[in-house]
Amino acid sequence: MTPTLAPPVRELVLIGGGHSHVQVLKRLAMAPPPGIRTTVIARESHTPYSGMLPGHIAGHYTFDQIHIDLGPLAQAAGARFIADEVSGLDPDGQTIQLLDHPDFRYDVVSINCGATPGFSGVEIDTGVVPVKPIGRFLPHWNAIRTSSESRLRSGESVHIAIVGGGAGGVELALAVHFVLGGIGDLRVTLATASERLLAGHNQRVQTHFEQLFASRGIRVERNFDVRRVAGGRLESTTDESIDADEVFWVTGVEAPEWPRRSGLAVNEQGFILVDDFLRSTSHDTVFSTGDVAGVTDQLRPKSGVFAVRQGPALADNLIRTLEGRRLRRFRAQTRFLSLISEGGRVATASRGDWFATGAWVWRWKDWIDRRFMRRFQELPDMVTAAPTVAPALQDDLPDSMRCGGCGSKLGADMLTRVLRKLPTTAHPDVDVGIGDDAALLKGNGSQIVISVDSFRSMIDDPYLFGRIATHHSLNDIFAMGAQPVAALAIVTVQLMAEQLMEDDLYLLMRGAVDVLNEQGVALAGGHSSEGAETSLGFAVTGSLVDKPMTKGGLRDGDVLLLTKPLGTGVLLAANMVGKARSQCIAAAVNCMDQSNAKAAQIIRAHGAAGCTDVTGFGLLGHLGEMLRAAKLSARLDVSAIPHLQGALELFDAGEASSLQANNEQIFADCRFEGCSPTESRVRVLADPQTAGGLLAGVDAAGADACLRALLDAGFSAAAIGKIDVRDDQHQAYLQLLG
Repeated sequence: MTPTLAPPVRELVLIGGGHSHVQVLKRLAMAPPPGIRTTVIARESHTPYSGMLPGHIAGHYTFDQIHIDLGPLAQAAGARFIADEVSGLDPDGQTIQLLDHPDFRYDVVSINCGATPGFSGVEIDTGVVPVKPIGRFLPHWNAIRTSSESRLRSGESVHIAIVGGGAGGVELALAVHFVLGGIGDLRVTLATASERLLAGHNQRVQTHFEQLFASRGIRVERNFDVRRVAGGRLESTTDESIDADEVFWVTGVEAPEWPRRSGLAVNEQGFILVDDFLRSTSHDTVFSTGDVAGVTDQLRPKSGVFAVRQGPALADNLIRTLEGRRLRRFRAQTRFLSLISEGGRVATASRGDWFATGAWVWRWKDWIDRRFMRRFQELPDMVTAAPTVAPALQDDLPDSMRCGGCGSKLGADMLTRVLRKLPTTAHPDVDVGIGDDAALLKGNGSQIVISVDSFRSMIDDPYLFGRIATHHSLNDIFAMGAQPVAALAIVTVQLMAEQLMEDDLYLLMRGAVDVLNEQGVALAGGHSSEGAETSLGFAVTGSLVDKPMTKGGLRDGDVLLLTKPLGTGVLLAANMVGKARSQCIAAAVNCMDQSNAKAAQIIRAHGAAGCTDVTGFGLLGHLGEMLRAAKLSARLDVSAIPHLQGALELFDAGEASSLQANNEQIFADCRFEGCSPTESRVRVLADPQTAGGLLAGVDAAGADACLRALLDAGFSAAAIGKIDVRDDQHQAYLQLLG
């Protein structure tokens, strides 16, 4: 008998993507423990490495070089990734409260989410940019850098103040001066409550940096204990003041409020108290590391070096706890090496009384930092080996990695051949049947619209998958101009321990019900089962009082409007194998989680008669259905068709949905002018969409007003082409114009 993997029976949740947790994920990727399912919950999908931040500010590193993309790393570890912020914890009930998701249950939880800026005792009005969390700082810095460069080049002066005389503040001051100081009249002031810079370092290091600051004209305000910041004005407890255009805050960190509110044991500063096993001193199923934690009897400064050292021990103890084995103690080092950047490609090394400086130190630091990051950025290709069969059978094997969502639909040609063979029965009450978005039945006073959709999960987040699957199932009803009334659910939950199956079923259906409630649709029942993978769909019934919008309703001269960008198919396919950027996936998820209800109302109000939703057969496949039904042709402006961030780059890299090749058969019906079917911007037109937008024909006189209304309603809509009477002399009825 072929051995099978053990189904999950315990839930491990990692809160935050800090320096410890990325090492836990790497450990799980190398040796996944049977029976354990891991979920990562983090506010941001990209984890910055704080040691490389000054180099990024100075222009030595790109965004990608200093960040770990948690999505592919979680994929490699077999973990789920959920993008959200934690607002609370119930350690007794073992649930996590999130801002944008229902409560999340765990068996063991680890907290490595960092801390908050240290504003205690300071009155903050406006004008402060905290450097932590780094993910929120960088957009501010990019905007400030752009505006400062513009002002400096125009002859204006710019004054930037930095609060904090530790290594972070010193490195930031030098990096800002390095990148902006040569442009114009830049003034940089560093304010510290201490007598000297780098108070925790030896005197030689302090003297070196004080001399360095003096040589570069960076002003240092010592013994400046900030009590108030308002509009760029810093006021000290001794009534001194500094006026600046921008204020960066780089002091020590404070604990977030939610661990204390949650009932976890915390120290006087509010940091989670953990023992030598990195386990909460009050709750055995809670672990914590990094800035948010305080190890009992191991007082250490808040530095990323300790979170890095804690990672391997944390990974070991999390697995041991879940497997019921004895834990191992962790002991933090008392002395550690500090490598401090000086703006340019020069750095200083400090450890105890030892001190060294020079370009060679920067190269050493650069080598250490890049080596650390490579462990989490250079992941092995995630491919599943095809079964071994005779060589003569190899060509007929399906791809081993099959898409979820609409990328998992059967091909149009296969479906058409089967439907032709079926001995279907007509009924006088069915006005519209196979071939349109939904079936249309005669009713008393109104028409009844019925549709069904179902597919397997294409994202890790069960709540968001529930929302997206529901949007998708309602879209056929909206595309016909009808109002959905009731839905029957069809759900399959992956076979796991009963508690985990219950957790997933709740999250799936909670996402679904939230969308149904938003649209006033009743969940009227359904069917559930267990299986090899999770899937969700709905049979939806709606009502229609007006004439329906149909696929055959296009008219000569109509302007084609598309309400959402394309690209979900290739993005989701690439995500399955860890090749898509998490930021691009997040944008695709947001797009799929947008209802088409308002778009359908706007299109209908502007006189559209022909409409469909763009799903598994791609834009061209569904437009082809409309043109054949209406016996018309279309000219598309390829450059006007919107696409999601990262989609074209993935096509260029060789990625595609498993349905792509089948969908591209529509190219045989196309005539290309100024573009080619091998171009990514053309291939995306055959990309299968999940919860895609509406494609409608609107009379040219009202098309501009309709498009403006769609844009005002928050849709990334575009006018993409025009409908013509078909010229029978042309074999192609789709013209794609570059």
